[in-house]
Amino acid sequence: MKTLAAKIKTKIIAPDFDFKQSSKLRACVEISTTDIVTALFSAQNELVYLQHYTFKSSEKINEVFEHLIHTEVFFSQVYLNVYISILNPLYTIVPASLYQSDNNDRWLKFNHTVTDDVIILHDDVYSTDSKCVYAVNQKLKILIDQTFPNNHIKHKTTCITESLAGFVSKKHKSCLVHVGTDSFDIALYNKKMLFFNTFEYQSTEDFLYFILASLEQNKLSVEETEITLAGEIEANSALYDTLKEYFPKLKFAVNNKTIVLKNDFEKIPNHFYYSLFNLYLCAL
Repeated sequence: MKTLAAKIKTKIIAPDFDFKQSSKLRACVEISTTDIVTALFSAQNELVYLQHYTFKSSEKINEVFEHLIHTEVFFSQVYLNVYISILNPLYTIVPASLYQSDNNDRWLKFNHTVTDDVIILHDDVYSTDSKCVYAVNQKLKILIDQTFPNNHIKHKTTCITESLAGFVSKKHKSCLVHVGTDSFDIALYNKKMLFFNTFEYQSTEDFLYFILASLEQNKLSVEETEITLAGEIEANSALYDTLKEYFPKLKFAVNNKTIVLKNDFEKIPNHFYYSLFNLYLCAL
């Protein structure tokens, strides 16, 4: 097996943690084209283990995952439950009234180029009475099933969407911006969801353009819309400073208090790992 350039970005472990407890723990794994995040939660919803790996987008995700299976003890344990989240732009949201399971290919091909090396899955999105249809690398899906036979897989979009009711403003139109390494999601609300999409970005200008264009397309004004930031965005970053200049109603998301953070986990900014935590909450 070739050497892969997976690096540990974040590693936090509870002082009394022991993998011998694994059968009593719930595991969460987030997989994107540049990151894999693994986490473990106790029966009391306490986060006890967090490890965040990054790698180059040129690496094949199935090869990175297989490399971690052979090198990281996390992947050799048996857990009470295992929840997997797929973070990629190969998804589409379909109203439940139109959805037919035998047309998964057609729904996805309407918006994306679908290759032969993927498997197409779908999730129920109860909060919007819709289905999220998405693609997963076929070799990756096989590795996931072999490593964690009791896995429950969902797309990131499903878990974020299901969590949105808690942040939507009752006074203002709302925009959630969920930031990843090289892409971000925008969800727009005016009492009900109006829009959800994922954009790739390389610069602050790209980031700002896509937010402004999404607001304009949906006839939401900058002055009247509350922008909530979640994910991997620092409060002292140039990206945040630029957003402050344009959006008068700007704030950070607050993760659900159901999740218990102690010791070094308390140092994690409250809006970080928003999709990971909502993957866990989505499964409860």
